[in-house]
Amino acid sequence: MELPMPFYHDLSGDRLTVANDAARCAWNETLEALLAHAAATPEHLACTLAADPDFALAHAAKGLMLLSLARAELVGPARTCLGLAEAAARLRPVTRRERMVIEALALWLDEAPRRAAERLEAILLSHPHDVLALKLSHGLRFMLGDQREMLATLHRFAPGFGEDHPLSGYVNGCYAFALEERGLYAEAERTGRRAVQLCPRDAWGRHAVAHVLEMTGRANEGVAWLGDSRSIAHANNLRFHIFWHLALFRLERGETAEVLRLYDEDIRADPTDDYRDIANGASLLARLEYAGVAVGGRWEELAAKAEGRVHDGRLVFADLHYLLSLLGAGRRDAAETMAQSLLHDARTHPSRERAEAARSGALAAHGLIALSEGAHAEAARLLGAARSSLAAIGGSHAQRDLFEQAHIESLIRAGSHDLAARLLEQRLARRGGSNRFAARRLAQLRRHTPGRLAALAVAATPLAVTH
Repeated sequence: MELPMPFYHDLSGDRLTVANDAARCAWNETLEALLAHAAATPEHLACTLAADPDFALAHAAKGLMLLSLARAELVGPARTCLGLAEAAARLRPVTRRERMVIEALALWLDEAPRRAAERLEAILLSHPHDVLALKLSHGLRFMLGDQREMLATLHRFAPGFGEDHPLSGYVNGCYAFALEERGLYAEAERTGRRAVQLCPRDAWGRHAVAHVLEMTGRANEGVAWLGDSRSIAHANNLRFHIFWHLALFRLERGETAEVLRLYDEDIRADPTDDYRDIANGASLLARLEYAGVAVGGRWEELAAKAEGRVHDGRLVFADLHYLLSLLGAGRRDAAETMAQSLLHDARTHPSRERAEAARSGALAAHGLIALSEGAHAEAARLLGAARSSLAAIGGSHAQRDLFEQAHIESLIRAGSHDLAARLLEQRLARRGGSNRFAARRLAQLRRHTPGRLAALAVAATPLAVTH
């Protein structure tokens, strides 16, 4: 007579369909590592599956993690994970919660990422402490540029994680980021600082506070907050992105030599072709060039990686940064191919999310191409048309700020000084009157435009000197 399987539970108290305690322990380590953005997450997941090769939830989670990397060659392995999860679920009955994670993977593979996020969030209605569902839906909403639902989920479920919960700090780190992306900066900062206090390994919560400091023009505080790299030594490539934030604060203070050092020794020390790492590099080089800094041959390394991603078509945010890398190195033909692919996807792609993002992405892509060719009025028109809907491409406000800078640059170069000045005023106001980019551009306009713009530039000029 076959004995029934014992019941096992994860860190949040949810039941797991695992065969042994070794798999349960490895799975709990996987959950903590996932929330901490630890480089060891794949290792812990591999140990889980080694201990129990028929653990359906682990196979499904692995598939979702692979899709989050937005690489075309990982779609096949993610589909294999789905097959393994479904086979394991037939072999050994799984809980409804575990089945819904498998369904979320199937939906994303079927080009329905928003429905996948909804399926994960539905788990939380009956399992409000399911940190796997919460973290995966958080990441998906971020990739979709859906800040409203990202915050709605955290607003509903994060308060239920009392400080005695072993993962409450990580959950609050997610909550802080969701608050920041909706412009609730004071609450986001309080929540993020508390998250890091509760879980010092919470790289995402640390990153959320850095976003607040960036968006409120507090560069000195940002340098202090991110100054100790030991706090993120455990992290995966999120640590490169945190160094990117540090570089933005240094750039805001005019410390361009230090920015280039950070680029070479931290941000691109590991020359990966992960889209997030390419985005860090390309957007920082573009910002440096807008500031009049020569970046040497650094574009070439990024462009060589980007050229291999021209036909990926998995995430518009990634596509635009590959395109930016190609333009930086003068590889116009490849950039044009990407822009045309975005235009095609906007018209014909079966995924509603991809088509929506591609519409804004195609405008931005062609605007960046026009800017690189000196067609400034056309660049201003296209980048301006993309501006109001660019959140659909994914990424954060701080990351998409590059496109605002490109838009303003094109307006100034096209002679549309009144509109450029209005945008620069808004930019300064959002950042508490402290923004080097805006101050320098207003000073530039003063030299060419009399009257109101000159007065604005005079008021802003001290910022360019003191920051």
